[in-house]
Amino acid sequence: MVKLRSVCVALVALALCVPAIETLTRAFLLPGTSRKGLPQRISHAGATHGEGSNAQGGVGRVPWGVAAAGLALGVHVGLFSALRRGGRSVVKAAETAAEQRLFESVYLDYTSEYLKGPMYFQEDKLQGFLPDYPGNPMFKNGKMTSNATGNLKTFSSNELAFLSVLFFGIGLYGNIQFNYLDPQWAKVDIGENFNATYVYESFFLPISFFFHIAAYIQKQNGK
Repeated sequence: MVKLRSVCVALVALALCVPAIETLTRAFLLPGTSRKGLPQRISHAGATHGEGSNAQGGVGRVPWGVAAAGLALGVHVGLFSALRRGGRSVVKAAETAAEQRLFESVYLDYTSEYLKGPMYFQEDKLQGFLPDYPGNPMFKNGKMTSNATGNLKTFSSNELAFLSVLFFGIGLYGNIQFNYLDPQWAKVDIGENFNATYVYESFFLPISFFFHIAAYIQKQNGK
């Protein structure tokens, strides 16, 4: 847009200077041309010389004034255009967050469909391997994505952290009860059955560890 304005101003300045140049040309060439076109008659030399000098004087005064005005106007317009163009700095439009997300979404959809097709060959696609599902990468930009958590990718980091603490408490309670507070091996030794609830609760302890890892991954992905 700035270049287009500069070109327009330059054309206007050129259009203003053309009449001035034409006027200067006439001012320099017309007197000589008029002399050559005048009839060279000796009998009317005096009268013709007087009339020619008056005509030349009239032609020389008006064109020089118009030429000076045209040149001055053209110079001022050109300087004004140059100053305005030099004072402006070209500012590039910054990409917004919405535009960046839209580009990532479109690019991901396109590449996902491309990877599903037969035009893309990868050794991991061969039978016997477990590649990432197209469109669901496990790693992106050096970070593990939410797809690595499997079915837990729809949970937020806060929800997973709460489940991790809850399962840790239940598992810890089952282990302490089974081994210390309500020893079950002593009951087995005397022929009684142990409390199976403590066994089920103890399984919650390792599950809480996986919830903790999933919460960390979701936190790293801003969820």
